[in-house]
Amino acid sequence: MMLYDLVMFVMNFILVVICVLISVAFLTLLERSVLGYIQIRKGPNKVGFVGIPQPLSDAVKLICSEQPIPIMSNYLLYYFSPIFSLMISLFVWSIFPYLTYMCSF
Repeated sequence: MMLYDLVMFVMNFILVVICVLISVAFLTLLERSVLGYIQIRKGPNKVGFVGIPQPLSDAVKLICSEQPIPIMSNYLLYYFSPIFSLMISLFVWSIFPYLTYMCSF
């Protein structure tokens, strides 16, 4: 029974992480569209069908951009602190349904 609980927790964690990341991508798309309409300019809806590939192109642009290299700092802490903070926030999102009894497996 304990293995079943662990598998269900991992599946729930993966599902919540995927949903949160997709939601953030499309919330960014919505924000850019609204800002485009407010400023009376072309928004991100010119990329593909209704701007759906825009979050993907934003991610590619972010990954391919030149990264600053800190001279007088700890490289490990500099590069892994954003990843660590993202993991903490996603972990909180994954245990939230168990704390509020929103989903019962």
